[in-house]
Formats: sequence, structure tokens, C-alpha cells
Amino acid sequence: MRAKEFLIEKVLDANALFDTTRLDWRPDAFIAKLKAGTPFIGTKDSAIVDKDKEYYAEPGEAARLEPIVKDIVAKIQKNPLFKPPELQINIKGLGMVPLKNFEKADLQTKKGQVTAPVNVQPIGIGIATQPKSAIKGKKKEVVTTDQAIQDALDQHKEIPAGKLYDVIITNPTLDAAGALGKAIKQAATEINEGKNPIIKQYDEKTQKVMAIDAGEYLGILAVIKDVAEFPKKEAFLKFLKEPNLDNLSMIFPGEQNASLADSYGVQNSKTGHTIMISSKGGKGSTAVGAAPALSGLKASIEKRKGRIRPGSGLDFINTMNKTSTIKQGFTGWNWVAKHYPDYIPREYGKMFPMSEETMDMVAQNIKLKGTTKLPASLMKFTKPPYMNPTKGTPGGTIVYYFTKQLVNLINDGLIPDFRETVIELLDENFMQIFTRVIGGKLVFKVLWPGKVDGNVSLYTKLSSADLSQSLSFKVTD
Repeated sequence: MRAKEFLIEKVLDANALFDTTRLDWRPDAFIAKLKAGTPFIGTKDSAIVDKDKEYYAEPGEAARLEPIVKDIVAKIQKNPLFKPPELQINIKGLGMVPLKNFEKADLQTKKGQVTAPVNVQPIGIGIATQPKSAIKGKKKEVVTTDQAIQDALDQHKEIPAGKLYDVIITNPTLDAAGALGKAIKQAATEINEGKNPIIKQYDEKTQKVMAIDAGEYLGILAVIKDVAEFPKKEAFLKFLKEPNLDNLSMIFPGEQNASLADSYGVQNSKTGHTIMISSKGGKGSTAVGAAPALSGLKASIEKRKGRIRPGSGLDFINTMNKTSTIKQGFTGWNWVAKHYPDYIPREYGKMFPMSEETMDMVAQNIKLKGTTKLPASLMKFTKPPYMNPTKGTPGGTIVYYFTKQLVNLINDGLIPDFRETVIELLDENFMQIFTRVIGGKLVFKVLWPGKVDGNVSLYTKLSSADLSQSLSFKVTD
């Protein structure tokens, strides 16, 4: 955890990273941070990242950046007036992001680097299956849920429901996390005693980590110990054909890029039945965490291909999953023009259906950093009253505008069966657990969307400057 005095910091730009008064240790500490895998903290004024949110570099960034950093240091030592270039770092889920989008955080002082935080998510506390390593020359393997579960069973990494508390309370990684680990263990003890843990004595950052990161296993423990609000638990047990949860074995996939982000398999040791658990939460009664990508529903759509009806929710989701992120907004409006033409706004004129050629022009504008021309009919959407000035390229601004407007239209109820479709695709094998900080306590609530629970909405994480995030969905209470 970072000290409170680091919560408001200057950005980690080139001038800060290669500050001549700290040149003897800060660049080395930066590389050590990459090798350790500790998170970077988003700045308060960035259009790409969220303030105070933690972001992790992709494996291999230390090896890629170390020679670059050493070369810059050598040039500064030779010529103190040398102006260091701004660096970019490959961030999980975002791609290449300028380093100046992050705070100096644990690079603020020499001591700060030594006290880097410990990852207390399931992968960090040592009860997860190991991630697949990247093969040289190839992309890192994306592990499916079935693969993760089978790997865990093969390695005997599954955790019987009755043993989850013991695994948490005896975990050495939580010991290494110091005060944070101690707080998590205390919360687990209170859950084991049938109580909602009191956490008001901890600072806000610690509370959030407990709810979001540790919540991925504390929430499951709360379900096992009957601490969570779970109105349909009796029906859920009936669905499992079990009198209680004693015969369930928890499996925490080692991959953080599972098809339904934040999801964890629960394997029934008798029947082989798998339940996917999505763990969300944060501070406040409405905290719902990050939205999983629509692409996580591909496997379920594949099983229902013969049932796709033109203009239906299934048709829309299937269409979006076949489209590149940059073109999703445009393709979505083409879909609307085909099936619901009366809902195309008058100001769009005859823009839709949009040709692939026009979409490619926008993509080219983004790729070439706004140096290519775009049609005037599109450019008007980069200015008021449609959009205020942004940090992105004209093409990026246009992509963001049309994607956002598509999301708003869908959430206003354009597709009558959109909610029902998402619920069906998740089906009864999907459960969502919210771990929230409410009134100084950790409070847990379970949605079992396979029945009638949950509100569904389409969601976009795009900004005009960050076009790496595909369409997502949220299931909320």
C-alpha cells in the first residue's frame, strides 16, 4: 500500500523518471518495479486511465524497456542537456500507454520502491492455478475457463469449500502483505464467525483493496458461511442437487483475462458441474466493479447459432463480437439502420449504413494520428454540440461519439429482448457476488441471474484517446 502522502503526486513523465538528481536510483527502481510486477497508479487528469486505479504491465516489458532506459541514462550522463523521450508501457487490457499517465507512486523515494505493494488477488495469495507462459515469438495463450479448471484439477489446486478459510488464514503471501494482509485475515475470521467484517478503522485505499481484490475470495467465503445476502440460496442448492455447499471445490483461475473477467470456476466434485462466479464491488451500496466484455459470451452464442433471429438481442451481440473494436460503433449503427431504421437520428442524415471504405478512412486517421482528412459529414461530430474538444484524434473522437450514442440507444430499450438474451447466455451456471464497503463494514450480496435477478446494460470503456476497449455489459442489482 502507498503512504497517504503519495495519494496526490506528479506524473511519471520523462523529466521525472530521468530527473538528474535521482538518476542514480530512479531508472533502476523503475525497471525493478516492472520485474516485480507491482501496479502503476492512474493519474487524476488522464483521459486514458482512471484516477487511483491500479494497472499492471504486460510480462516482458522489463526486458523490452531495460536497454532503452539504460541508453537514455548513458546519454544524460554524457550530456546533461539531453532531453529524454517520453516512454510508453504495454498495460494489460489497454495496450501501449504513455508513462506520463501514471503517478510516481512507489518511485517517489528510494524507500518507496522497497515497500512496493503485494498482490492480494487470488493469483497473489497462492491459491490460483498458474498462468500460461508466453512462448517465444508467439502471443501469450488465452486460457479458457474449461482449461483453467482442468489445469487446477490436474495440479490438485482445487479448494474444498470447508477449507477456504484455512487457506486464507494460513497464507504466506498475506503475511508478506503486512498490515493489509493482517486486515484481510481479520475480515476472513469475522466472516468465519458469521459476521460482516468491520473495516472502518482502515484507510480508504485499504478498504477498497479488501472489497475489490480480496473480495474475490472473501465474497465466496461469505456465501459459504451464510454471511452474504443470498435470497435464492435454497433454489440454488436445489439447482445443484446438493443439501449444502460442502461438496463444492473452489478454483481460482490463474489467468486474469478469463472470458468473463473476474470470474472463477466452482467445481462440483460429485457431478462435475461448473458454476462461474463473477466477483465485483467497491465502496458504496451501488459499486459494481469493471464490466466484462461482450466477447465473453461467444461460447454461449455458438451453442445457439441456429436460434439467431434478425434484429434480436442474440443477433446484435453476435454482430458486435464479429467486429473490430474501432468499428463496433459504426457497425452497430448499420445494424440499427437495417432493423430499426426509424431510430436513426435525423442529424445523421444518410450516413448509415456506413461503407467499409468510410470506416477504414476513420481507422487510418487514428493510425496516422489525425493527419489524414475525413468527410465533413463526419467531422461535424468532433465539435460542439456533439463533442467538446478532446485529447484524441478526430477519428478517435468520432469513434467514441458513435459508440457512446449506440450504447445509450440500446440502454434506452431499443432491443426488446436484450436483457433476457444476456441473462440466458449467462444462464444458471453464472453467479455474481458483490463485496461492498457500506457503513464501515464489508457487506456481501449474491445475484443469480439465471433466474430473474439483475439489471443488464451495455457499457463502453472507450475514450477518444483510448480505443482499445471493446463493448462490455454489466449485470447489477
